[in-house]
Amino acid sequence: MTTDADKSGNTKDSNCSLDFLQAIMDNIPDSIFFKDRESRFVRVNKAKAENSKTTVEDMAGKTDFDFLPPVQAQKAFEDELSVISTGVPIKNKIEKITHRNGTEAWVSATKIPWCDSSGKIIGTVGISRDITDLITYEEKLRENAEALKILNENLEENVRQEVKKRRDQEQLLIQQSRLAAVGEMISIIAHQWRAPLNSLSLIITDYASCVESGTATTKDVTQLLEETMEQIDFMSHTIKDFKDFFEPSKKKFTFSLKEAINSVMSIMSALLKHNSVDVSLSVETRTDPKISGYPNEFKQALLNILNNAKDSIAEKGVALSNDRYKGKIEITLFDSGSNYNLTIKDNGTGISSSVKEKIFDQYFTTKGKHSGMGIGLYMAKTIVVNNMNGSISADNHPDGAIFTISVPYELSIPQTDGHS
Repeated sequence: MTTDADKSGNTKDSNCSLDFLQAIMDNIPDSIFFKDRESRFVRVNKAKAENSKTTVEDMAGKTDFDFLPPVQAQKAFEDELSVISTGVPIKNKIEKITHRNGTEAWVSATKIPWCDSSGKIIGTVGISRDITDLITYEEKLRENAEALKILNENLEENVRQEVKKRRDQEQLLIQQSRLAAVGEMISIIAHQWRAPLNSLSLIITDYASCVESGTATTKDVTQLLEETMEQIDFMSHTIKDFKDFFEPSKKKFTFSLKEAINSVMSIMSALLKHNSVDVSLSVETRTDPKISGYPNEFKQALLNILNNAKDSIAEKGVALSNDRYKGKIEITLFDSGSNYNLTIKDNGTGISSSVKEKIFDQYFTTKGKHSGMGIGLYMAKTIVVNNMNGSISADNHPDGAIFTISVPYELSIPQTDGHS
């Protein structure tokens, strides 16, 4: 039996417990509330009152319809009705709310059943955390991620455009280099054709003599025709060599270094011979040396170096007052284990120490403004370094200059269409 004194004591104890609970709730930064079965606020903490833009006392006995827009209040009411009727909590529900003063906030809310001592559900207990800063931060992250994605896409496109632009510029310079050598090429073709033209002249003269003397036989005519066609085939092959040389390689593919070197030596043989320059090739590899690249561009690089060597030899002949100075160019191809190395050694003037660091620079020349454009060695370096992942260097040796080209060999690349 409970006496009046006992009842008074229980009331005091109960009030103390509630005050203690309120003190704890008020020191928690998250919003906390207790609601009855009609969704009326029974108890709230200071954070809940502050977030609702009112006071703890003002919220007592009121509902969300007094503090939130009708649509939001109705959703809150339905959630609490569901918790009361099913006993199933709603956890970490993210929703956007609008306060009395019109400000908006994102909250993560959890609502659980509020039970009495007998286990009967008498309402709901809720706790919500303001996550506006977190949502804003995530939105900024998404925006930044999207901006970064667009930036990366633009950067990749810019890189592709720059690579294409550089490749186009290189092709333009290569063509410019080829055009600059047209006069030299015409001179080479003239030297290449001189011997067969002389032979054709002799063949025609012999044939005319036979006809005039009446001694021409079918055998003589057949032999003359065969010799004529042989010379014409040689001249036609020369033109084809130069046509192929001037046509740029459009695709990178595997080609034989030895064949490329022999092709350039064949093209320049008559001109070098005319300038009293002997050329030799020594191949010190166990297998046919093949690399990946643009064969005609590689030939252009080699031809530019050989032309440079020829001019250097001619210059030395002038310096020695010997117009029959015997020039010599030695080409050596060898395998270093991971690269093929190609050395071009001449017995010309060598490289002056004052220009040694500049000879591969664009538009730099020591031949005078009327003798060269200064792009031959620059293009040789561009082709070897940029298009073949190789290296090129120049130095002196006791009798002249030596150029060294080093390129990685790639035997696994399949053959594709191209010009060799």
